[in-house]
Amino acid sequence: MSARQLVRAYVDETGDRGTSATASPFFSFAALLIADEHEPAMRAALSQLRRDLKVPHGKALHWKEHVKVYPRRQYVTRTLAELEGVQIVYVVVEKAAIPAQAGMRRDQVIFYNFAAGIILERLLLAARDWPGGTRDLRVRFGHVRGFDHRTTCAYFKIKPERGPGWVPWHLLQGQPSFEDQAKWDGLQAADQYAGMLSAAIRTDRYGGYEAAHLLGVRHQIRRNGLGASRNYGFKILGNEATFTSLPWWPSEGL
Repeated sequence: MSARQLVRAYVDETGDRGTSATASPFFSFAALLIADEHEPAMRAALSQLRRDLKVPHGKALHWKEHVKVYPRRQYVTRTLAELEGVQIVYVVVEKAAIPAQAGMRRDQVIFYNFAAGIILERLLLAARDWPGGTRDLRVRFGHVRGFDHRTTCAYFKIKPERGPGWVPWHLLQGQPSFEDQAKWDGLQAADQYAGMLSAAIRTDRYGGYEAAHLLGVRHQIRRNGLGASRNYGFKILGNEATFTSLPWWPSEGL
């Protein structure tokens, strides 16, 4: 039996997996990592948000459905920004940068599973370097309607053999699961963090960006010892300049 403490990860997505001209420019995973002992406070916060935002009983809190207007987004951001024992990890795929010959461009299963594997590696590294000492990791993804997650589970099982040797796969407690958001407060929180990212990197109908919410939780994004989030809490699969040239992007990085 492991004597290590536990950190839990909840992962949601934003954007579609298509690569046509009408598809979203980015596909992203957003992960909430939370120390096991801080989970009750997170659950209480999500319960309060559902009550205050009048989410029907038994339904999940969704950014797109319940947090459409700016004051609601401010409230959600302020509430989640106060959570302790939390780290956020983003993996962003810039579709325009995917090579023409890559399998990701023609197969959505390959696309999803590859990106899911990248964020799983990031989560394991975060568990290894968790403040106060290495922890075991338990991971839940939001279930994607119509997607056969058995392919993802099979992919995760071969990752330790094919992936980089420095990823601490021994910290993974059981296999990642794919769950209904309504059953897990952590998945609903991850949905909010995904929405904040989407609002910041995708233009609205007038060409503007709504970055205040992402910047409001900036202190929770995973960083290295020097304070950099790049390749730690913010992993870009694409052109770095696409993001650093955004008008709101901080000069010192996200």
